[in-house]
Amino acid sequence: MHQANILFEAFEEARLRAPHLECRTLAALLDCSEGEIQASRLGRGVHSLALTPCDLVMMLPQLGQVQMVTRTSHAALSSRLEGCHTDANQRRASLWGDQALAMQLLLPCWYWVSLSHERPSPTAAEVPCLQVFDRFGHVLHQLYSLTPEASGWTLLEYFSTLKRPGFTRCIDIAHDCPEAHRPALLTSWRAMRGAADFSRLLSHHRLRRVEANRAVAGHFSTPVAPERFIMALAGACRRTQPTRASLIHAGGGHHHRARFKHFHQGRSDTLRLESDHLTLSLDSSALHEAWQVVRPGPEGLATSLEAFDASGEMMLALDLAERG
Repeated sequence: MHQANILFEAFEEARLRAPHLECRTLAALLDCSEGEIQASRLGRGVHSLALTPCDLVMMLPQLGQVQMVTRTSHAALSSRLEGCHTDANQRRASLWGDQALAMQLLLPCWYWVSLSHERPSPTAAEVPCLQVFDRFGHVLHQLYSLTPEASGWTLLEYFSTLKRPGFTRCIDIAHDCPEAHRPALLTSWRAMRGAADFSRLLSHHRLRRVEANRAVAGHFSTPVAPERFIMALAGACRRTQPTRASLIHAGGGHHHRARFKHFHQGRSDTLRLESDHLTLSLDSSALHEAWQVVRPGPEGLATSLEAFDASGEMMLALDLAERG
């Protein structure tokens, strides 16, 4: 509790002196996770939810219009949903709003969900907000209300508790593919027919996406300069066909296809792509490695550009297919 009080005092001081300071920036300054800061606020504007991840997903359509944000350390994908449909079991869930949006959620990664009032952006007003954290205190998803009067938000308050999460530290372990295993990996790659097959391939060979890309270089992947990935982001505004942007992490995947209209390069190397219902942001200074990757799929070969940071965490993927 002593540590929680210290974090809460630091949060309150930051909110008073620098109200536009984002929680993730404060967490980096304090060498803690965003989950730890949020947990320090329990009973002081923040509550836990006594709902299973499956039950919570099935309640999402009752929340009205929402802004769904999926985040990694250096990128974020924000989709505006007028409404959504869901399908879930105890392990996996799917969420979709229309043909442009699809999300696959891995529910065992949902360690803690908080309910509070937060700002979607530093200059916006506070609105009801759900935040999903993994057991390391990393934010997986944030869901901001655009219609606070929707009945689902009132219903969620009945499930609020003060149960405190116990986060742990994350240790990243790299697993390069041994040369002797490459033939089997290539055989599995050729046999893929969809995203589920690719997930099984990574699990079977104990590889992350970046390690798999490196292992099949010259066959199904080609390294590209990070500058080319940035050029592809800027070029998305000039495409006549929609571009599918994907943000994928341990908690699932967030995919949204849209025709982007604006490209901005802001302060601190932040890049932003915007459409009517989608905003994509990326810290270009963290972009360390990029690949052009070809994977077999249900509709034939699919090509994408994938960006990674120095730790090998995937930042963002762009689908290069021309589709209407």
